[in-house]
Amino acid sequence: MRDRLTTFSILAVVLVIFTVFTASGCVTKGGTGDQTNTVTVTDMQGRSVTVKAPVERIVLMESSKTQELAAIDGKAIADKIVGWDNDFKDYAGDGYVKFVEKYPKLADVPNVGSLDDSTFSVEKVIALNPDVVIMHNWEFMWCGDATKEALIRLEQAGIPVVFVDFYMDPMTNSTKSMLLLGQILGKEQRAKDIVDFYDQHVDAVYSRLAKNAGLKPSVYIETGYNGPETYGITEGDVAWGSIVKKAGGDNIAEPLLGNTSKAISPEYLINQNPNIIILTGRNWSTPGSIRMGYTSTAADTRNTIDAYIARPGWDTINAVKNRKVYGIYHGYCFSIYNFVALEAFAKWFYPEEFKDIDPDATIREYHEKFMPVEYGGTFMYSHY
Repeated sequence: MRDRLTTFSILAVVLVIFTVFTASGCVTKGGTGDQTNTVTVTDMQGRSVTVKAPVERIVLMESSKTQELAAIDGKAIADKIVGWDNDFKDYAGDGYVKFVEKYPKLADVPNVGSLDDSTFSVEKVIALNPDVVIMHNWEFMWCGDATKEALIRLEQAGIPVVFVDFYMDPMTNSTKSMLLLGQILGKEQRAKDIVDFYDQHVDAVYSRLAKNAGLKPSVYIETGYNGPETYGITEGDVAWGSIVKKAGGDNIAEPLLGNTSKAISPEYLINQNPNIIILTGRNWSTPGSIRMGYTSTAADTRNTIDAYIARPGWDTINAVKNRKVYGIYHGYCFSIYNFVALEAFAKWFYPEEFKDIDPDATIREYHEKFMPVEYGGTFMYSHY
């Protein structure tokens, strides 16, 4: 009897363990009898998505987010990205060069096309057999129909899609997106360490701003992609516009644009007469675009900003007359680095209150703590 009871107890324990793991969805049986761990997450579109855990094969849309993945997963990410779009190479070439120097195999990652120019190929993605495709909330705003169609076709093919957001609501959703990436990469603690560093710096800015009862400076921010002859887009209460607002500035474009992004007219800008102008730069190929990033010097940035300041009518704007024109790296708008932009903006808007804050030292420390590549170049710039 004792032997029977012992045998029964063992069988009961085994049955309970099997039931718990099966019901939780943590373990599924593969076709060869192998067991694969999975995790179910809620992405930044509010979708419940189940993916292999940790993911080993990633197709990354907006491939400049390699930097966020690398901060969380380190050098291992070079082996995990099996496909991406042209964003990193064509629009953030300074970062691309930096990472390819460190991890040459990234130069051979296949390009699956982009949603925003109708070159995205579901067939190429399927052929790469990824564990997950990482997309972004902004793709619904800029290329909604293409994004919806791609999502349907990928789901039909059994390929999970996880959405992150570093753009639509950057100061709120960037940390949530990092924690989400930490979940699917199996690096939750590392992601939390990054978020803790982020929150420490953001909270320090917010606590000082809460004590400020003075007038907010009026601010105009423009993407310096087109060159000085054509006005670039600015934002309402989204992306750069939302960061201006969080840093205590009065964004002159918000009443006109709401939650959208587009260029405003020169007449509107001159009539608004902002106190501060911020121009964004990157390693773009457009002639006359503002040069900033890992591979740019302060002289490169100055030389390209000069032509913007020389635009007709800009000599009448308070920001120019009072020598308050600045440059910021465009990639900081839609990346975890936005906390550094917040520090820079607060310092430019309220120089006395933030005179002891050094955004350059902050981003250097972030690189030393979390990034596999060294910091260098020009990411923040004061023209005068």
